[in-house]
Amino acid sequence: MPAAAPPGMPLARRAGGRGAESRSGSQANRFGRPRLDSADGDGMLDAEAEVVQLGLDRKLAEQLFRQVDKTQEWAENQWYHVPLEQQTVERIAVNRFWLDYVRHDGEARFLSPHLAEAAGNLSEILLALAVIDLPFEAAEHQTEIEGDHIELTAGGPMIVFHEQIRPALPPAENEPPILVSQNFFRVDDRYRFQGNEQLDKFVTEEFLVHVVYGSQIAVTNPTSSRRKLDLLVQIPQGAMPVAGSKETRSMPITLEPFATQTVEVHFYFPLAGDFELYPVQISAEERHVAAAEPLRFHVVREATVIDRTSWDWVSQHGDDQAVLAYLDEHNPLRLDLTRIAFRMRDADFFKRAIEQLSRRHLFDPTLWSYGVKHDHVPAIREYLSFRDDFVAAVGPWFDGELLTIDSERRRSYEHLDYRPLVNARSHRLGPERRILNDRFHQQYHRLMEILALRPQPDDDDRLAVTYYLLLQDRFEQALATFAQVDRTRVATPLQFDLFDAWLDLIRENPERAKQIASTHAEHPVDRWRQAFRAIVAQCDEITGEQVAVVDPEDRTQQQTAAADRTASFDFTVAKRQIDLSYRHLTKVTVNFYRMDVELLFSRSPFVQAESGRFSHIRPNESLEVELAEGETRQTIDLPESLRTANVLVEIVGAGETRSQAYYAHSLDVQVQDEFGQLQVRHESDRRPLSRTYVKVYARMQSGEVRYYKDGYTDLRGRFDYASLSTNELDGVERFSVLVLHEEHGALVREITPPKR
Repeated sequence: MPAAAPPGMPLARRAGGRGAESRSGSQANRFGRPRLDSADGDGMLDAEAEVVQLGLDRKLAEQLFRQVDKTQEWAENQWYHVPLEQQTVERIAVNRFWLDYVRHDGEARFLSPHLAEAAGNLSEILLALAVIDLPFEAAEHQTEIEGDHIELTAGGPMIVFHEQIRPALPPAENEPPILVSQNFFRVDDRYRFQGNEQLDKFVTEEFLVHVVYGSQIAVTNPTSSRRKLDLLVQIPQGAMPVAGSKETRSMPITLEPFATQTVEVHFYFPLAGDFELYPVQISAEERHVAAAEPLRFHVVREATVIDRTSWDWVSQHGDDQAVLAYLDEHNPLRLDLTRIAFRMRDADFFKRAIEQLSRRHLFDPTLWSYGVKHDHVPAIREYLSFRDDFVAAVGPWFDGELLTIDSERRRSYEHLDYRPLVNARSHRLGPERRILNDRFHQQYHRLMEILALRPQPDDDDRLAVTYYLLLQDRFEQALATFAQVDRTRVATPLQFDLFDAWLDLIRENPERAKQIASTHAEHPVDRWRQAFRAIVAQCDEITGEQVAVVDPEDRTQQQTAAADRTASFDFTVAKRQIDLSYRHLTKVTVNFYRMDVELLFSRSPFVQAESGRFSHIRPNESLEVELAEGETRQTIDLPESLRTANVLVEIVGAGETRSQAYYAHSLDVQVQDEFGQLQVRHESDRRPLSRTYVKVYARMQSGEVRYYKDGYTDLRGRFDYASLSTNELDGVERFSVLVLHEEHGALVREITPPKR
């Protein structure tokens, strides 16, 4: 089995491979450097303090264990640090820079004076810099300044931004302290456009009945003092207020220095005629300050002055050709396309209109819905694909003549990566396999729901399933699923190679894993390069080479390398010999402590070796053992004086202490735990040993340790250690049994209580 968790899988399904970005991440742990001041009173010199400081730093750097970070959910972003739900067409707004780019013929260098407009967000800035034909390194330009004149000679392509100061016009005579204007507009046709500039479209000549108009009142304070004013606003005579407006309204306003405030009221005329308007009046401290110009409204039932250039008129009264021409000459995004819905009943106009709008990448659900009436399959498909309510009712996947639902293309599903994710269990517990991470549980079942609706999964699907099975430690199923993937038919062959190499470690074929990973060990993308190099490093470690850290910020690699560098040892004691296995050690100290077995057992029956209680006692004997360099195992004989004694063997090396009890005995103890009995025989001649002392302690289910019983074996060497004339056995979780013979030694066994 591989030593590391399965690699991440930033699949760019059906869209080509792109770099992975984090949705959510956690910062690596950092160890602070403790402050250590030189203490003059203690005589510590600065050099000594530095040496101690370096020792502390090294100790902190070699932390033996760091808690694994919380599992994070990662997603591949097509845009830098932009979540999937924000990756919409509004990300890059339309402006003069992009219009210049669209109109560029592609032959000459592309330079636009409107580069500063492409600064809505980081994505737009990077894209603008990518298409602009400016060099990465500026050429040497020459500048000559003479008086108020500057001459710039460009050494290469460049864009120059400049501003100019010109004399301002003189102020008008007797300028009033407060400025006020009152204009009127048609609510459904409020603006006109001149080039790319939006301008107000005020109505001044005649007004129509049953049409909603608005009054725009602008009040300006051209002075450097705050002004508190009162406004009196009325709608025209003969008009009716709408949209929350009132016939007459008085309101206080506060104008900061050089500030402007606007107020709007809305109304309509139910009858034709000529009506007067009492214009807006402004007062301050009960004194009249300013007023707008009065206006006489000429209201008619039918317009005599017709703006035949407006969309409002063309859409309702123009012929089909005029409507299509208007759509071609104006920006459809500024038009209410539903005003030509009645024309879509004509099949010929319908086809021509949607074809023209489609060429300009426009869609209107009302117009496209007429595709159902005319049985126009392409229009129906497009219309249904934009009906999110209908799509949600169908499900996460569907492929039909009139509708195709792909959850990834519709951004309702995306592949997610989960790391680090460490499972507590390798095998199923109970009748069902459970995923304990809630987010991963939801993601996995979303994918299963999609695949359940498809006729069969494709190769990209199987690659995704392989990853999610590996996250669950379901290695056999992951191998079977991956075996069905065709590398030539996946969108991300690099991901395939990563899984192929990593799964070779599960197949116990490190040679092939290293061969695959080595081909991508110099990949230009950091994350991919580190993933393949980590596999190469594992393969090298398998063959006996030292542990290598590929990613300095990877917690698992750091700890594995630190553990590999750390001195360690372990040992067993049997048959009067110590079998010591070790790494990175040159010598150890072996201490021997004689034990009163019965006394120690009575104090701690469930701890057979406890070095802590001997740490302040001088050992009976000690040995300094030099270890052979380059070796990993050595045998040490017990001292002659202790070979028949019960001793605690303690070994100290590299700052670590390990201990083990050695019981010198020639006993053969057979335990029949299902019946609560044991039998003691001589180790060599197998004869029963009677009158062998047996002492039993019990650890209860409550955690309490208590004396249970004791006694001696009978002539058969048997002893019933479980039976009592009480119900104490019901609460026993485990027994610890001491078997002690005056001539043949002692031993301790931990035994499970018999089942009833």
